[in-house]
Amino acid sequence: MNEIMQMLILIILGLLGITRYQAHKTKDLKKDIQQERETVKKREQQLEKIDEVQQKITTIAQEKPPETIEPPASGDTAGRLDRLNRLHKRANGGGE
Repeated sequence: MNEIMQMLILIILGLLGITRYQAHKTKDLKKDIQQERETVKKREQQLEKIDEVQQKITTIAQEKPPETIEPPASGDTAGRLDRLNRLHKRANGGGE
């Protein structure tokens, strides 16, 4: 009788130990899942930022480059005088 009681107690303690181990393992798995979800959220945010930057790059690449005005040739004195005269007319209020 005494041996049967000891065996039952050992079985009960063993079952309690197993359930405790399983509960601990479940808790660890839940923590791991939460960490992985946070990692996924961070990666999604990083991907969104990368997509935004890529869109900005393509927009900039598609923009028309600014027009460049060629400077007058070194011997172009008539053109310089003409521009200077137009500038003076505008400054004096006699502009067109």
